[in-house]
Amino acid sequence: SLLVSGKRIDDIINWLVGGTGTGGGGGGKRESSTSLPFISTATASNLSSVVEKAQQNHTIKMKQQQAEQNYNGIIIFDEAHKAKNLSSDTKTAKLVMLLQERLPNARVLYCSATGVSDIAHMAYATRLGLWGSHHTHYPTFDTFQSVLEKRGVGAMEMLALEMKRKGMFIARTLSWDGARFDTVTVHLTSRQVMRYNNAVKWWN
Repeated sequence: SLLVSGKRIDDIINWLVGGTGTGGGGGGKRESSTSLPFISTATASNLSSVVEKAQQNHTIKMKQQQAEQNYNGIIIFDEAHKAKNLSSDTKTAKLVMLLQERLPNARVLYCSATGVSDIAHMAYATRLGLWGSHHTHYPTFDTFQSVLEKRGVGAMEMLALEMKRKGMFIARTLSWDGARFDTVTVHLTSRQVMRYNNAVKWWN
């Protein structure tokens, strides 16, 4: 997974926006600062270096934030259902949310073969546009969740139809054409039976 470690989030974002690395994870090198004229007083020299470094860090941070705001590439969350437990404050869910917040103009694609059985598991999918400050009826996910839960499974089905109608939800299944199924009885050897029985005893 791309988001295995929270320490890598800055490197991941920096790579996406075409930066040179954050310096903490083996990224690219930053440009060296221009040297200052020699100052005989050690205290003044140290202070000048500190001020210059602070200014450089501020400039780098501003450029980084601007790059993050301007990034409009695509982010694909494969196995997106692993971020479903946002309410439990899991690391994966927090990192998925952070990546979306840091790159507000990025295009996002959520991919998963696991269906949504609980509306709460959609909380991480903020880019669907189903709730938020811009939304008249559902300014927060909590209001969105509350309304759908009151209306039961029927509301979930209507939501899926509406998402398909708007082109934000695509579900595909593999064709079974040409598939063949056979029921086969496999006779175990005495050695296999013994292994199975020993495994059951150990488990119990």
